Amino acid sequence: MTQKRLEKGSVWEKADTNGDNIITDNEIALRERMIRIENQDKKEDQQRIMVWFSAISVTAFIVVLMLPIVPLDRLALLSSIASTRVISNSGILVAFIAAKALKKNGENKQ
Repeated sequence: MTQKRLEKGSVWEKADTNGDNIITDNEIALRERMIRIENQDKKEDQQRIMVWFSAISVTAFIVVLMLPIVPLDRLALLSSIASTRVISNSGILVAFIAAKALKKNGENKQ
């Protein structure tokens, strides 16, 4: 096993789990794994935010269209835009749910 000495203020100081200022291949692999896990968690958080924003925005759009402040003649013009928006946002929600289900099935098989 190869050992690497750390310089003062090195970005790899966090990887030195036992505090001996020598970083082993196992410590590097563990740190890289932790970074990958943190990045995956951040990615999933962003996806959840995107899905929630999509669901809330389409709901708010429909509610605004149903309010009496929107005249009926304008409502007829906006109906095609509304249907496209609802379908596209539904696609985002379905893709997110399907991806989560596929990922869960893949983890169960391993």
